[in-house]
Amino acid sequence: MAAAVSSRSRGGAGRLFFLFTLLGLVCTAASLMDENKLKNLKEKLQEAKQDLDKLSKNIKEKLQEAKQDQDKLKAQGDTALELINGYMMDNVKLDAKMLKIKNDLRAMKISIQDLEEQHDEL
Repeated sequence: MAAAVSSRSRGGAGRLFFLFTLLGLVCTAASLMDENKLKNLKEKLQEAKQDLDKLSKNIKEKLQEAKQDQDKLKAQGDTALELINGYMMDNVKLDAKMLKIKNDLRAMKISIQDLEEQHDEL
């Protein structure tokens, strides 16, 4: 019976050894796979950072160009406003001159009518 017990225990020990060896290999392989995944993730993260840096640089350049364009448009708008204000002031001056001329014409018509009436009386 002792021989039977010892043979069973050897078989159990062999199975346990096989099980722990297999478990050790699986854990090691899983660890290596995790390291590869980690390496790939780090590479992807680095690529994403580089892409982000490029995008940031491009955005800054575009914003600078847009600011320059905005400054040019503002200057053109200011020039246009100055021209419009100048024309409006000229129009106001011309309107005042035209009103003065109309008043002078009325006064002249009245003077002419008075002179004609005086001439008719003579």
